[in-house]
Amino acid sequence: MKLVGLDEIRDAVRVIPMSLMERYGSISRLVDEYKKNGKPVVLWVSRHSILPAQLCLLMKKLGEDVAIVQYTKPVPNAEFVIKLAEAIGAKYIVPVLPLSFIARLVEHGRKSGITVLFARMEVVAQVETIEEALKIVNENPLARTVTTYADGTIKVHEFKGFEVIKEVKLVTEPW
Repeated sequence: MKLVGLDEIRDAVRVIPMSLMERYGSISRLVDEYKKNGKPVVLWVSRHSILPAQLCLLMKKLGEDVAIVQYTKPVPNAEFVIKLAEAIGAKYIVPVLPLSFIARLVEHGRKSGITVLFARMEVVAQVETIEEALKIVNENPLARTVTTYADGTIKVHEFKGFEVIKEVKLVTEPW
């Protein structure tokens, strides 16, 4: 699978902190500079925005100059994510993807030195209305977010930390 040029997928990518895009002007220039200087790059694969608490923890662990490249569009398979991570020089991937994709990412990461991180989120409430959820989020807005589900369920999740995914083991049996 050929990955298009980084600047060609800019509508599907956000760079955090935003000041990095202002400084470098394009994703390609940012990636080239970060690769050249060995600065840390995190590939964030999720339609969900990074929470301030998550950004702070990544900066604490990886340094103030960490670049987080968020890919927000649907991904066709794990190989696409791997190629994107390699293209941007990411040494860390934070995926919100199907388990089978994550298993492939972990497998590839072991071979190529990419660390796959799991953002540990805890459900702190399940509520009836979005207004109730927002009140709960506002108690800890840096670490909480609202998730709505297709069946109408509304949950408030709180970020608890990152964990390195060492292995994904899926055990099945015939049905």
